[in-house]
Amino acid sequence: MHFKYPFSIIVILVSLFSILAFTNLLDKEQQLEASFLNPPNSARAHTWWHWVNGNVSKEGITKDLESFKKVGLSGFQLFDVGLRIPHGGTVFNSKEYHDKVAFAISEADRLGLEMGINSASGWSSTGGPWIKPKNSMKMLVWSEQEINKKTTTPFQLKLPELNKIQKEFNFYKDIAILAFPKPKNAAYRISNWEAKSLTDLKAKANEFAPSSKKAPKDAIIKLSDVIILTDKIDTNGKLNWTPPSDNWTVVRIGYTTTAAKTRPASKGGIGLELDKLSKEAVTIHWEALLDKITEDAKGSKAYTTILIDSYEVGHQNWTANFEDTFQEKRGYNLIPRLLCATGRIIESNEYSERVLWDFRKTVADEIYENYFKFFKEKCHENGLKLATEAYGSGSFDALEVSKLVDIPMTEFWYKDKAKGQRNIWKWTSHISSSAAHLSGRSVVGAEAFTRMKGDWTVHPYNLKVIGDKAFTEGINRYYFHTSAHQPWNDNIKPGMTMSRFGSNIHRNNTWFYKSKPWLNYIARCQYIMQTGTNQADALVMYGDERGFNNFLGRVEHLDFDFLEGYKFDVAGIDSLDDLSVDENGEIRVSYEGKLLDTKYKILSLKRDLLMRIASIKKLGKLAEDGAMVIAQKPIRTPGIETNPNATKEFNALVKKYWDSGLIHLPSTYKKSLSAVTPDCKLPIGMEYAHHKINDGDFYFVSNQSYDANKGACIFRVTGKQPELWDPETGKISKNLNWKQLKNGTTEVQLDMTSAQSIFVVFQKETKKTSGSFKSPNYKKIQNIEGDWNVTLDKRFGTSETIVFDKLTPWNEHTNEDIKYYSGTATYKTSFNFNTSTKKKSVLLDLGEVAVIAEVKLNGKELGTLWKPPFKIDIKEALKRGKNTLEIKVTNLWPNRLIGDAQYPKFKESNTSLPSWLMDGTGIPATSKRKTYAAHNHYKADAELLTSGLMGPVSILAAKK
Repeated sequence: MHFKYPFSIIVILVSLFSILAFTNLLDKEQQLEASFLNPPNSARAHTWWHWVNGNVSKEGITKDLESFKKVGLSGFQLFDVGLRIPHGGTVFNSKEYHDKVAFAISEADRLGLEMGINSASGWSSTGGPWIKPKNSMKMLVWSEQEINKKTTTPFQLKLPELNKIQKEFNFYKDIAILAFPKPKNAAYRISNWEAKSLTDLKAKANEFAPSSKKAPKDAIIKLSDVIILTDKIDTNGKLNWTPPSDNWTVVRIGYTTTAAKTRPASKGGIGLELDKLSKEAVTIHWEALLDKITEDAKGSKAYTTILIDSYEVGHQNWTANFEDTFQEKRGYNLIPRLLCATGRIIESNEYSERVLWDFRKTVADEIYENYFKFFKEKCHENGLKLATEAYGSGSFDALEVSKLVDIPMTEFWYKDKAKGQRNIWKWTSHISSSAAHLSGRSVVGAEAFTRMKGDWTVHPYNLKVIGDKAFTEGINRYYFHTSAHQPWNDNIKPGMTMSRFGSNIHRNNTWFYKSKPWLNYIARCQYIMQTGTNQADALVMYGDERGFNNFLGRVEHLDFDFLEGYKFDVAGIDSLDDLSVDENGEIRVSYEGKLLDTKYKILSLKRDLLMRIASIKKLGKLAEDGAMVIAQKPIRTPGIETNPNATKEFNALVKKYWDSGLIHLPSTYKKSLSAVTPDCKLPIGMEYAHHKINDGDFYFVSNQSYDANKGACIFRVTGKQPELWDPETGKISKNLNWKQLKNGTTEVQLDMTSAQSIFVVFQKETKKTSGSFKSPNYKKIQNIEGDWNVTLDKRFGTSETIVFDKLTPWNEHTNEDIKYYSGTATYKTSFNFNTSTKKKSVLLDLGEVAVIAEVKLNGKELGTLWKPPFKIDIKEALKRGKNTLEIKVTNLWPNRLIGDAQYPKFKESNTSLPSWLMDGTGIPATSKRKTYAAHNHYKADAELLTSGLMGPVSILAAKK
């Protein structure tokens, strides 16, 4: 063997490459740390931005968007909604509306904000007055008549009965006229037939589960006895046909509009929902509205996204020529079998269930193709992304659609702590985040902190736990619900609201401009969670059983197996095509032909009592290649099989994979997963998320309690130095107690304050097996006592300086200007400090604060405190002798609103706003009220909120 280069040169080259690789790794780590401290715009939160019932002004647009930029939001989703607030004059989709949209886009461009827009007026779903009945969502309807051989022909067929709303549109089309011998047991119907046929427009997917109950023989209609008489009816609806015997039933089946409308839409946007099975209807909608929005943008970089919000307009089960599509997709004629959609039994209960499965599956597939996929294609043609909350009452598969869209989205709700946290769409967090993991997308959005009662009581601290919970479920971009557009003069506060809804995260909220530290915290969390690859051990897959799974919010039953220490993703059965097995037996994921970093140790199926042959073959291949596959033994295929050998093939495959034990039964799930070392074991009350970035492991650990929590946390990592990355400050520290355990894990002791979250990071290799650190203990060395001079915003309190000889809540003060005050108050005092602290850490402890405090000592701004403990380092600003301390404290709006409720209401009507509101002159001097809110939540006798600085304020120093 001969070498082209001397061995010494090869050694040098190898060493050089190693140095370069190590340097590149260091560069990546340094860049990661720098971006964690100062996150990019892509990591920052967005907000919903609601234009409420035509109340829009260009002045307000500029001020709103500048406020977003100032506090650190990087984008917004524009909504037009019509709620119970008098109309402001800007009609949706009018020339004036588009002029203001164009202005908003240009302002977003100027400020470097990213803008999206909802697909229609209202929040659900897509349509408007340009959608005529023939292009609207459609459903099956039918009439029934008993006839016999003595019936005079031709006889008049009854039109199907339409409901009151449908009658307004006067739209009906025939599909078929069917006749059959009336069975003796004519009243018998398939269980849950209204849901299974999607005739119940609010049907839940759990009602689709097949029944194994056998139908009575005297209720069965033979398919060969069903006669199609569609060509026997004339233009007047008269049937020219005589039955061959007595007791026949004629069913006239047709379709009409579901009459679903956009909601809650404003003037100019109220109209029918477009037909989700029709590309023609989607095209009409684009031409009537969305093409105009694109024209408004004039190529702006700011305009990036169209949103389809949560789907709340019900099912549809028909469109023009659907029977032809069905024939093409399923290989048989649906028309005579449409009797199954009326709940009747054709051939057998099982046969009818199979027909209805094919029916639902075809509807879902066509909505995927003609609505969501086509909408995405239209977005991409215009250089836009499609964001979607892909769940709700629609006839589509939420898992499949979530994986399709560019930005899968979910929502989570806030409810007062005293009444318990609320997240009625819990499963959608798993669906949306899993979709991103299965498609290699980096952003999982969430409509964040939605409220039914937007009563101004929330603030960053009491929002934090539920927000951190969303992070542990895979969310990595907040879209705040909501920032209602403020169209009026700045002297009108708190101003516009989204009626009674939302968390009111906008520039007129008392604490909005104080929220930047919270938004920086969110951005640091989101930066890590948008980077690298989410880690989960199990992939839970929903099988073929129901046809589709739409996940209708609060009523969806939980059927996942949670095991402490493990994370799982959720997939639809369509994802089988993208799975493979690597040499280690791990399940790998591809998307559009690209192998992703996503991998799992176990695949476990749910809702899999029925299974298509193609699905069995794919599962079996994974098992043969070494994957751990868990699924119940299927009893049959779900739909009508046109292949005569299907049953034989099905049975052979079941024997091959289940009877042999190659595919494991559900009873083995917990044992199989428990054989894997837990990824992260935490004390009760803590939750986690795990991301792998480069070769590093980033564990987000959240204290889900408003009490302190501490204990040993065990991570499935070894050989690496643990670090604490604090998203509140951006600081990185190795000051912790840890040790490696023998099973390839590392134990880290965490001592968490109220609602605290931290990243525990493993990215630097170490030969150490443990580390220790003694946290400093602080002792009080001085109370700050004496008088405090307090000044208020005179617009909502008094212009006088108030002297507090002791710190008490504002709401307990005898002076009503203070008692009912809302806003920011500045506390000033001075104190002498002569204690020697040398190199000790020194903290200022504010004690109790409601709700946010900004601290300045001797003219030096030290920071904003938005959550307990209200402590801040003052070492650099503190001096010997006299010190001047200034604390700005901000509370919430309710106290001022309750105070104003003591006085007579403004004169206003349900149809028009006060003239002083519209012309910007402000609240009349004749009124003692200081505020105006578009929706009033408070009466004069409502309970006041604790507000202000209660203290005690003291100085703490670290012990030796």
